[in-house]
Amino acid sequence: MPNKKSKEQLASESADMRQRIARLQRTRNDIDAFAYTVAHDLKRPLSLIIGFSELLVEDYDTLSKEELLRGLETILQSGHKMNGTIDELMLLVHVRDEAGLAAVPLDMSAIVSEALSRLAYVIERREAEIILPDRWPVALGYAPWVEEVWCTYISETLRSSIRPLRIVLGVTEQAKGDVQFWVYVDDRTLTPEQRALTSQMYDRFKPDLVQRIMENLNGQFGVTAAGKLYFTLPGEHGRTREK
Repeated sequence: MPNKKSKEQLASESADMRQRIARLQRTRNDIDAFAYTVAHDLKRPLSLIIGFSELLVEDYDTLSKEELLRGLETILQSGHKMNGTIDELMLLVHVRDEAGLAAVPLDMSAIVSEALSRLAYVIERREAEIILPDRWPVALGYAPWVEEVWCTYISETLRSSIRPLRIVLGVTEQAKGDVQFWVYVDDRTLTPEQRALTSQMYDRFKPDLVQRIMENLNGQFGVTAAGKLYFTLPGEHGRTREK
């Protein structure tokens, strides 16, 4: 007669099955949550590429040098935008597959610099001024994921129609040892109507990718009552890196 499985074995197999089902459900949720964003984010830059390419082809002989350069710059930046969206999709898969990845001390200054470089064209077009802190306390994480969180948060503030735009990036060391990073639109010089627009912008924020990253980095994220987009990572006491 075949050996009967013990209650412990059956319980272990049942737990394994539940974990597999949960992973499959998370995969499905990741795809569903990201599908609309990917389609939307790819469609707009692709439309710009097609539109400006048609303009250059049809009106090349009549366009000034400045108009030609502006059209080419738009095509280039739209291509970068599409490439960034594809990178985000690949990163989402990577985040799902690399759960439990060991966190390491981060050079947050370099990470933020890279994120701002990726968004340089949009920052210029929005006439945005970016305010940085004097120093970045050391936090633990995985640099490519954290860079994506910064890009997501800064991109969200850049959606504002306010011109010129003043965006503040900051950090707060918390008593329990964590480090909280944040981004917000400086509204001290804004009208009540402009403040309302900023608030509505955050209400529409859907941080699906940020949520998955923070889950895997043992961090937290959200929007404060004051309208700051924030994320929190485990920190290291007594170590800082200058800006």
